[in-house]
Amino acid sequence: MRGCEANARAIATALDADARRTRVWYWAWMAAGTALLAGQGVLASVVHGDERVEFVAGAATSVFIPAFLALHPPSVLDDALVLDTRLDATTVDGRLGDPCIARERARELLARDVADQRLATGWVAHSLVIGGNIAVGLLLALAFHDGWGGGKQALGGSVVGELQILTLPAGALKARGLGFEGSF
Repeated sequence: MRGCEANARAIATALDADARRTRVWYWAWMAAGTALLAGQGVLASVVHGDERVEFVAGAATSVFIPAFLALHPPSVLDDALVLDTRLDATTVDGRLGDPCIARERARELLARDVADQRLATGWVAHSLVIGGNIAVGLLLALAFHDGWGGGKQALGGSVVGELQILTLPAGALKARGLGFEGSF
């Protein structure tokens, strides 16, 4: 019983720490994406020719940062709160009621967060970021005859997207190393 409680609390601590870091990451990227969108949108309204097309394309691709985060926020942000609420609701006199059941629920939430972080940092995410930016760069180069702008979009957009992926806190992935693998 004590092992179950210790494991449940350790998972909760790991998810809480990950949620704190992820919340900072989330709002920093929301702000960065919105700033890129707004900045390029304003610049597109004051320049002409190829530069206007470049800034419109940049603003359009910048929409993906806040839009994706709004539609699919990292699951650890909710799961840490769900687990804390569960543990608080079943704790009496400092002891966790049904600790083995709580541990299994904690493992389920950890597994969900691991899967979410794998998806957000895996090869599919990298491929979509790089491939999408190359596609927009090719569109600028081929459809608008702006090779320089296309190159800047492909490289710059890919760098920004990769930074977003590579800076995502992955505490749930690291917590798996604590021996909480369970059935995941």
